[in-house]
Order: sequence, then structure tokens, then C-alpha cells
Amino acid sequence: MTFLGREENPEKARIVLLPAPYDATVSYLPGTRFGPRKLLEASLYLEFYDEELECEAQNLPPILTLPEEELPLAPEKALKHLKERLTPHLKKGRFPVLLGGEHTISLAAIELLLNRYPELLVVQFDAHTDLRSKYQGSPWSHACVMRRAYEAGARIIALGVRALSQEEHNFAKKNQIPLFWARKLKESPAEVFSFLEKELRGFPLYVTIDLDALDPAELPGVGTPEPGGLSWYEMLSFLRFLAGFRVVGFDVVELLPREERSAFVAAKLVYKFLSYLFCPLS
Repeated sequence: MTFLGREENPEKARIVLLPAPYDATVSYLPGTRFGPRKLLEASLYLEFYDEELECEAQNLPPILTLPEEELPLAPEKALKHLKERLTPHLKKGRFPVLLGGEHTISLAAIELLLNRYPELLVVQFDAHTDLRSKYQGSPWSHACVMRRAYEAGARIIALGVRALSQEEHNFAKKNQIPLFWARKLKESPAEVFSFLEKELRGFPLYVTIDLDALDPAELPGVGTPEPGGLSWYEMLSFLRFLAGFRVVGFDVVELLPREERSAFVAAKLVYKFLSYLFCPLS
């Protein structure tokens, strides 16, 4: 199973997609381990011409989709396994895209890229901040992934937040982590773009997209759907904006494919962001 059904010479690949079928720390609705496979299946049925960019799938650089492998249940071991699979491709200069799976898997790419880019800035699209110290007894829960990324040395800017704990609010405030509520992105996008323009320029960016950043009306298939999220076109406007900066990798996580619609939307989101990054912008 390959993204868009593309068969590439592995030696020529410039983009590497790594499926990460993991949901061992899920706290509400299980099943995100099936997300990567369903996303890849849905990608075969996308319309490959992008009218916005006047770009087609074949205009993208060669993409290598790695085969899906079962991950250990223990989060630390799962992350170690993902790092081992991703490392040789980063050494070859390939652009990494992780397909989740729960949000915990993002930490594998973030920690590897921090070794290469110590000034890495993580732009997080998420309904939740994921800044808890521990959740349900685990420091490696999906609800803790951005806390671990921050402790590893990454700067974080969170976009689309609309649910968090008091602990997370206090931690973000104390450490001056910018949190932009979904309503802010909807009501004052120009103000958010202005802030990002100043903060992102000159830094390598990793973009992590928890699909619950989108409103459940747009994409219902996530582990913890929160009302009041971004519309499809609001999300695209931010991704197109980010493509003008130095993005060094991204992930799309938390797809819970209980119905085909969500997998299709997730696949199209991956395709759109790759097109913004690698097709000439009109």
C-alpha cells in the first residue's frame, strides 16, 4: 500500500512516509492504529489534479511509502522502533511524513529532528494542548506528547486549541508557550498570521496535525472530537501559509477510521500539504 498508489525507485525518493499504527495509550475511543492503512487506501481515490495549485500528483518529488509494521505496546519501545526506521532516511536527506496512529508517535520525528535542528519549532494543530506531565499514570500518553517535546528542547506554538486542563494552562503560561484558541483562528486570522510571520521566520519547522483540530462536522473520525474546530478551508489557509517557511517534516495523527469519509479527508489533507510544500505556489 503506497500513498497515491505511487511506485517509486527507493533510491530516488525525496519524501518518506512512515505509517505508525499505534494507539496503546488512547484514553477515549480506540482504533487510531488503523488510521495509517485507511488513509493510504483512501489516497488511491483522490482526484490527482489540484485546481488551486494547477499541480498533479506526478509533479511531486518521488515519494517512498514504507511498509506498515506492528509496533511494541510499550510507548518507549514503539518510539525507539519508529526512530530506527526513520533514521536512515533522514541521513539521506529525505523529508519525513509520519501517519498516525495516536499523537504519541510524533515524538519520534521531533526528537530525531531536534538532533539535526536544535532550534526546531513545532507548530501544533490540535484541539488539545497535550502538555500534561502524566496522564492515566503514563508520561508517554498522547496527552503528554507536547510536554515531552518541550522538555526535549523544542519550541511550541499551538493552534486550534479548545480543551485543556488547569495543569496545562498553568504550564503554558509559566513557560510562555503560545496557545491560539480555535475561535481566535476563526475570528482574527490576520492577527495570528502576523504573529506567526514574526515568530517562524528563520527557524526550521515541524508541523504536527492532530486531526481533531478540524471541526467534527468536517472530520468526525478522531479519538476525542471537540466542537468548534477549524473548517477545511481555514485549515488549508494556515497550511499554505506555513509552506512559505522552512518546514522540515510533518505528521498527521489521530485518524479513527470508523467511516470512510474521515480517511478520505485525512488523505486529501496530506496531499494538499505536500502540494503546498513541493509544487510551485500560484
